[in-house]
Parts: sequence; structure tokens; C-alpha cells
Amino acid sequence: MATSSKKAVKQSRAKKSKTNLAQYARLRTILDSLDIGALRYYLDAPSAAEREQRFEKLQSALMPIIREIWNPGEGITECPEGYMDCGGVCVPYQCVGSGAF
Repeated sequence: MATSSKKAVKQSRAKKSKTNLAQYARLRTILDSLDIGALRYYLDAPSAAEREQRFEKLQSALMPIIREIWNPGEGITECPEGYMDCGGVCVPYQCVGSGAF
């Protein structure tokens, strides 16, 4: 029984194309820069009003990308198993605060 299970795993992996490690590393670098850059941009605002404007600008720019990635063309209808819907975004942890952003 264990042998057929191993074969099934190997067959499912064989169907998947290999990951281009250079592309993966570049994507990881882009996402790291976006992560820290967006937080710095938001936190470095000189006033509360400017911080609010920056928050809205970031949210309006990033939400369409998030929707496209999680459910292309349809928007999020339900987060995959192991993820929580936190104000319209899927995350692998419990929402901080109310979750209603």
C-alpha cells in the first residue's frame, strides 16, 4: 500500500512543471521590497492626515492585485483551507483587531 501511495505522489509532482529558481528569487525580492517599502511609506508620513491618505493609496493599489492572485477574475469568494478571511484578504493567521477594515 505504501508503494502505490509513493507512486501517486511522484506522479502528481511529475505533472507540475519545475520552478524557475531565478524567477522565484526575483519574485521573493520584489515582494520583500513591497512589504517593507509599503510599511515605511505609511509609517513615515509626517501627519495623521497624510498617513490616512497613504493608507488609502496603498489599499486601493494593492487590493486589485490581491483579488486577482487569490481568485483570478472573480474576487475572493472563500479563502482556501488554512487561511482566514481578514477584511477581504486571505491570511494564514487570525485577524488582528476586528477584521472589519
